[in-house]
Amino acid sequence: MSRITDVLVSIDTEAIIKQYGKNNSQANPQFVDPKHVYMVVTQGQAISGQAGGELNIKAAVGDVIRWRESSLSLGFEQSCIFYKFVANQGNNLISNPQPREAEVIIPVPNPQDPYKYKTQKVSNFYWTCDTLKVGSVTYHFQFMVVDRSGVLCGCYQWDPFITISNA
Repeated sequence: MSRITDVLVSIDTEAIIKQYGKNNSQANPQFVDPKHVYMVVTQGQAISGQAGGELNIKAAVGDVIRWRESSLSLGFEQSCIFYKFVANQGNNLISNPQPREAEVIIPVPNPQDPYKYKTQKVSNFYWTCDTLKVGSVTYHFQFMVVDRSGVLCGCYQWDPFITISNA
């Protein structure tokens, strides 16, 4: 049975800018140490590296993988936005990952009554691909860091893995 693997990617934008500076070249983003990236999937879908920057996830042929990115401040101080997926190895094993936008209704806290939530309609963004063949994919995402005023603070990248099996 096919499944969806949601990958939450949380990036320490403050530490990256402090260590690597403000490289604004989208064509030549700086590689960053994976210690500044925290990737999480549901239990049982990680082969190794859960909550680290070199997460190796497992998938079966026909599965869907979706990535969502966030800064540690969840966009309050800085946001990060994936803008390019590059497969270093095994790019024929998955469909070309594409960004998607979906309008969803999410619950939000209600400061006047913490026991009751409110809802709001928001645009939800993610990158998605299908797994097509058995093997291993090494890839990297290129991402921008943008401050709360919308100013580009830098462009960076790092490289995790996907292992696709028959089971």
